[in-house]
Amino acid sequence: VGTKLSERAPDRKHPFGYGRIEYLTTVVIAVIVLMAGATSLKESIEQIITPQTPDYKPISLVIVAVAVFVKIGLGLFVKKSGSKLQSDSLVASGQDALMDSIISASTLVAALIYTFLGLSLEAWLGAVISLFILKAGLEIIKDATAKLLGERIDGDLSKAVKETVRSVSGVHGAFDLIMTDYGPQRLWGSI
Repeated sequence: VGTKLSERAPDRKHPFGYGRIEYLTTVVIAVIVLMAGATSLKESIEQIITPQTPDYKPISLVIVAVAVFVKIGLGLFVKKSGSKLQSDSLVASGQDALMDSIISASTLVAALIYTFLGLSLEAWLGAVISLFILKAGLEIIKDATAKLLGERIDGDLSKAVKETVRSVSGVHGAFDLIMTDYGPQRLWGSI
């Protein structure tokens, strides 16, 4: 939805378009990832404090195994689509699906360890993975807020723009390049 809204054409009210909606959507997805990580960590800590004997049924393990592969496929597809479309929110959604697959895979591994070795590691494994999820959520939100706040453009792009301007007949120099990011593929500048 955020990607679609960000593609709206500029209008009188928003002359530079709606591209920054993409970054706001990415922040929302990052918050969802952070909430998933925090909830998972809380539940893992509760299980560490008050352990419970797990009861795994073969059909539930098969369902979890299938879910792992589906989430990996979905995550990779959405992330690749996001990269191709230069959509941070789609990349973040793909990352979220991949994080879900890691949680599901850890559940499956812990179940297999318990089934064959009798060791209950679910809570500890869940706590470790929760920390990785929280880290991923923080990185996503950091990147999105940096784009919302405005960050320096790539040095190679700056150099290329200045060289292009200097190549125009009658131009003797190119100075004071200022570029503003109004969303994916929407850079506006003056020089």
